[in-house]
Amino acid sequence: MFSTRLLYILAVVVAGTVGSLLVMQLWGSRPLVWTTPATASMQTKSGWNTLSGKPPVLVGHRGEKAFMPEHSRASYWQAALEGADYIEPDLALTRDGHLVVNHNEWLGDNTNVADIPSLSHLRTNKTWLDNGRSISVTNEWFIKDMTLAQVKQLRIRQDPKFAWRPQHFNDVFSVLTFEEYLQIVRNLTVDIGRPFGVIPELKSPKFYNDGRSYPRYFEDRAILTLSHYEWAEVSVEVNRSAHADLKLQPLRALPVGVELGPSAWQSFDLDTAEYLSAHTRNVPIVALVETLPWVFTPGGLDKLSKFAAIISPWKDFFVAGADNVLRSFNVTWDSEEIKSLGGFISPHEFAAEAHRRNVSISPYTFYDSHQPMAYLCQQDTSLGTFCPTDKQAEFFYFFSLGVDYMFVENIVEARLLREQYANQVVA
Repeated sequence: MFSTRLLYILAVVVAGTVGSLLVMQLWGSRPLVWTTPATASMQTKSGWNTLSGKPPVLVGHRGEKAFMPEHSRASYWQAALEGADYIEPDLALTRDGHLVVNHNEWLGDNTNVADIPSLSHLRTNKTWLDNGRSISVTNEWFIKDMTLAQVKQLRIRQDPKFAWRPQHFNDVFSVLTFEEYLQIVRNLTVDIGRPFGVIPELKSPKFYNDGRSYPRYFEDRAILTLSHYEWAEVSVEVNRSAHADLKLQPLRALPVGVELGPSAWQSFDLDTAEYLSAHTRNVPIVALVETLPWVFTPGGLDKLSKFAAIISPWKDFFVAGADNVLRSFNVTWDSEEIKSLGGFISPHEFAAEAHRRNVSISPYTFYDSHQPMAYLCQQDTSLGTFCPTDKQAEFFYFFSLGVDYMFVENIVEARLLREQYANQVVA
C-alpha cells in the first residue's frame, strides 16, 4: 500500500512527469541517424564503453530542475519518480553555521528574497577567489551573511531566464538544509523501494571557510552530517569539538531489507576534494574541472587519479577540445608545461585515457531539449570533428565515448535516450 507521503508526492509532481513523458514520445518516434568520423568505430554491438561495462549513471542535476524549482523538495521528489540514479544537492553555509542547499552563493536568481523588506539591508557586493579566478557579484543577498531563520523565510522560484520551465510551483517550497535533503532521500528510498545516490557538492569552500574558527570548518561540518546519515564513514578524525553546536535529528532505522544508495563528494576546489578523500571512506571523489589546463593531459590525469575516482569536466571538452574550451574561458597556459605533461588529450580519447587509470568520467550538464546545448561548434563549426544538432545526437556521441556518469536535466528524456542507445547500438 502506498504511504500518505508517497501519495502526496505523486499528486504534486504528476503534472510535470506526464508532461515530460509526452515530450519523450516525440523522441521515441524519431529514426536513428547518427555517425561521426571520431566515433564510427565505437558503434559496435559490443556492450557499453564505460569503465564498469554498465550503462551510464544519470545524476539529477539539482534534482529535476527542468520541471520544478531547483533544489526544492519537489525537484528531488520528481527526480526520484523519474528514475534518477543520483540526486544532487549543492551545499552552502549560513552565517550561523547551518549547511543549506543552493547552487549559487547568492539568492536573488532563484528565490523571492527581493520581496522581503526585512532582508533588504543584507543586499551587498562581494568579490572572492575561486580556483584562482576572481568572482565579483553585485547587488545580491549572500547565504553566508544570513542566518538559517532568515534563509527559511525565502521561497524558491524557477530562474526567470528560463521562461519555458513550468512556473506553477514558484514561491511554494522553502530552501532546504543539507540534513533535510538527506532525510528526503532516505524517505524516498523507503517509499519508492529503490536506492538513490547522494552526491553533494561543496561550493566555494574557501569563501565559506573565511572567518570561521579554522580553515576546514565547511568540509568537516559536511562530513559529520553525511556520516550521521550513514552515507559516509570518517576515516581520519575531524575537528569534532568545533562542531559541538551541530544538532542533528536522531536517526530512524531503515526497514528490514532497505539499503541506502551510494554516495560521492563533489568539488571544484581540488584541495577540498583531496581533504574529503583523506577523511572519508567509501565515498568516491568527483573532481569538477573547468579552468585548469594541466588536468587535460596524461600527467594531469595521473595526478588526479591519486585521489579522485571520477573526473567531471564541462561537456564541451569532449567536443571542441581542451585548447578551444580554455580559450573561450579566457584561460591561458604554459605551453612547455603542457608539453611536459604529455600535451592535451584529444576530446574523443579523454574518457578512454581516464579509464586506463581506473578513473570514471562524468561530463556536465546535459540540458533539457528546450534549452540550447551550448557547444562552441554551434557558433564555429571548425571547432571539432563533430557538432551535435539535437539531443539524440548529443547523447549518443557521449554514450559512444564511454562516459560513466552524466549530469542531466529532464531525466525522463535522458533515460529514454539511454534506452534507445542500448536497444539500437549496444548488444
